[in-house]
Amino acid sequence: MTMREKVAWISVLTALVIFGWYFWSVWTDFAVRNLDGDVLFWRFLWCFGIAVVIMLPASLLAAWLGRQDFDPPADELETQIEAVSNRFGLALLEVALVAIVLLSKAVTDIARADFAADPAGATAIMLVNLVLFATAVAALVRDIIVIVQYRRYA
Repeated sequence: MTMREKVAWISVLTALVIFGWYFWSVWTDFAVRNLDGDVLFWRFLWCFGIAVVIMLPASLLAAWLGRQDFDPPADELETQIEAVSNRFGLALLEVALVAIVLLSKAVTDIARADFAADPAGATAIMLVNLVLFATAVAALVRDIIVIVQYRRYA
């Protein structure tokens, strides 16, 4: 297994666990109509920090255990795999961001109905978390495509 595939596996598993929990907690807060921007901001920063603290040492350990360079120069196949995965990931992100913009009226209506005390704040929190979710899903899909491509050529 190449180092880039190992890093993709580490990234996918960490993202699913850490950010899966984060977005589940956001959904739970939304379901009980308790969106607190400060709490979510700090929760996201903690999750991001924990993900970095897990992914970087895990990648270094994987390189050390596999006796591989941590960041070897990319060969032709790796360059092609990165290009394909980036193309799909960015296309997904673009579509998701356009969808979020198109759904912003519905988000505003939900905020007005369910968060009457601060509909503008609730709208901002929901839209920011939708953008974060779209970004996380696009990155996850990109890494999954990297894994699938390496398995396909292995």
